[in-house]
Amino acid sequence: MLKISEMAKLANTTRRTLIFYDEQGIFLPKKRTDRGYRYYDYEQLYDLLFILGMKNLGLPLEKIKELQDKPSEKVMDELLNVQEAIDDKIGELSKVQSVVSRKISENSGLIAEPYEPVLTKRPKVTFWCSRESVSCTEEEIAELFAEFYQQLDKLALMDGNQSGFLTDLPDADSKAYPDASFRVIKESSTNNSGKAMPKIEKSAGVYAVIKVENSTAGVCRGLDKLNYFCDEKQLKITTDMWQMNDSSALTNRGGSDYLWLEYLVKNK
Repeated sequence: MLKISEMAKLANTTRRTLIFYDEQGIFLPKKRTDRGYRYYDYEQLYDLLFILGMKNLGLPLEKIKELQDKPSEKVMDELLNVQEAIDDKIGELSKVQSVVSRKISENSGLIAEPYEPVLTKRPKVTFWCSRESVSCTEEEIAELFAEFYQQLDKLALMDGNQSGFLTDLPDADSKAYPDASFRVIKESSTNNSGKAMPKIEKSAGVYAVIKVENSTAGVCRGLDKLNYFCDEKQLKITTDMWQMNDSSALTNRGGSDYLWLEYLVKNK
């Protein structure tokens, strides 16, 4: 069983909160010793997370206790109302996040010479993404690109949001690049088509990046330089290569004339 401090740590809350919930009859320990020590089962974690979630939404403890005490069929309406409130908050935060991301993008233009690797911070960005490619032929790239943008709003191709490809390429290995699988990606703030689209998130963090010409030879040259750069600085990078367009003007194989190759640097 879990001690009170262990349960608090697991739920990312405090020992004092658990004691208070116990005193209020909201969340009781599974067992209490003669000396007053509280112990909890792992299964109780789900109930605790529910309580903490409701509290974060602003529900008073009395209301949370009502939700616990009601029969399941009566709880459903209350939970649907809570879910609606959560969706509203997510919608509001998404709008704020979109504005903040746009401001960051407008003021974080990276200036670097082609084929000169650098380290830079990148913000979190969410992208719509296509299905994964099955080959890297010109025909497959064209089909994937057309299929992807047909699913999005008609104006998505024209807006200035970030776009490019997400390529599965461990170790920045240029030899594996010509056959590496990839997805078409587009920043997710634009899609009024009404169609459900899969999303993928680019994490915030420090990235090893390099600007390259948009061609297989240009990308491979950049990968070799990026690989050497990471080895020299003893940097560990993730397997995902974010192949981002340098501008919104797509002129070459669904991309701009120059690309940014970006790898998230792992924390040591």
